Amino acid sequence: MKTTIRKMAMASAMIMLTTGAAHADPIEGDFRTPKTGATAKVAACGANLCMTYTSGAFKGKQFATFKPTGNGQYSGKLIDFTNGGKEYTGKAEIAGSDIKVSGCVMGGLVCKDEIFKRL
Repeated sequence: MKTTIRKMAMASAMIMLTTGAAHADPIEGDFRTPKTGATAKVAACGANLCMTYTSGAFKGKQFATFKPTGNGQYSGKLIDFTNGGKEYTGKAEIAGSDIKVSGCVMGGLVCKDEIFKRL
């Protein structure tokens, strides 16, 4: 009986370990920023996905937070440290293996897009 319970516990633990990795969002990963050539990481941060510089002048600074909205689309906010730290409404979408990140003003009527290349 103890052996059966132990086997069931081990099987449950293995299922939990393997399914946890399967829940990574497809936008997560390492990218090269088009404006500065620095690298950035998209990773889960609480209920959001965050973009943080991993190299360059702004290394360690988080510059975007997004929430999935469905169909490879995300919405949130961006901070442009290359432009004095201005904050914008942001959106992102998966573009092949890369991501297209947009900073918007005027309620999303005017947006500027940049493609972040996956490393």
